[in-house]
Amino acid sequence: MAATRLPSTMRALLHDQKKHTLTIASTPLPTPSSTQYLIQPHAVALTAGELLWPRPEELTVSTPGVEFVARVVTSPSSSSKFKPGDEVYGRVTYPQAGGAREYSVSDDTELALRPKNLSINEATTMPVSALTAWQALFEQFKLPPPSLATVKPPIQQRQRILITNASGGVGIWAVQLAKLIGLYVIGTTGPNNLDFVCSLGADEVLDYRTTNIRSWAEQDPAKRKVDLVFDCIGLSSLEQAWHAVKQGGQVLSIVPPADMQWKFVLDRPEGVDESVNGKFFVMHPSGEQLAKITELAEEGKVRAVVDSVFKFEDFEQAFERLGSGRTRGKVVLRIDEEE
Repeated sequence: MAATRLPSTMRALLHDQKKHTLTIASTPLPTPSSTQYLIQPHAVALTAGELLWPRPEELTVSTPGVEFVARVVTSPSSSSKFKPGDEVYGRVTYPQAGGAREYSVSDDTELALRPKNLSINEATTMPVSALTAWQALFEQFKLPPPSLATVKPPIQQRQRILITNASGGVGIWAVQLAKLIGLYVIGTTGPNNLDFVCSLGADEVLDYRTTNIRSWAEQDPAKRKVDLVFDCIGLSSLEQAWHAVKQGGQVLSIVPPADMQWKFVLDRPEGVDESVNGKFFVMHPSGEQLAKITELAEEGKVRAVVDSVFKFEDFEQAFERLGSGRTRGKVVLRIDEEE
């Protein structure tokens, strides 16, 4: 195969964390290391709060878009797992630069072949959200992952899980994966998304605007309290959800505190049984786990949800949509126009 002719510069979306600016500028192509692939992103999905994540001084100016779909341009060697031309997707290893640029770099720990039955836009929404839900359920809660052969393995006494913000990027995947393994799923969302969360497989859906989770659970604790809480919104919803957990239950949150001083063991609110434990966790890239999610998607067991799609030049509108609090699924920023 003839060597790929590459330009010397590319367009990249640059975020200056100190100046709080976002601009598209011309920058040199990244140089892959001996273990990295050079990739050409088609699209990235935007993650709530990513512009606020703390970064080292050398990355004061960096590129957002930590999940991507891309084409492999060059491989580390002829024996590499992925070859030039392969369509892949993945989650950038934080705090490296994201994929909202015409060329980027990645490696085997991040990448998987993207689902053949999904569009670029659909696949782009998966690496952060689906992996976060997967790791919450199967690493943090230590539940049995779904089997591709028989997708509903038995769970004794059908454990109950409460998922807050079930119509958000991560919540969508948590509902679907929890339902696949036979949990009784309760989701919270706004009034416009009640039917949508039901369509994902939730057994019950609570309108967070009219339902106080603590009051709801305490009205009939024997029937309503849950074994697990997966919190995807924080704030008052998390405070209320603590009181909906059975003795010995677990609370898990992916929402960092406002001051960004991450505490991985959560403070138990007053009045919650001491046997209930809470943790905060941060997901990690995993091409291996992403490949398993790909198989589920290709078998039609789970589906991706795209909130909206914006052209690269319309990045300001994309971030405005992300910050609106009204998204269903994820916001996608297209780097090219390929399908």
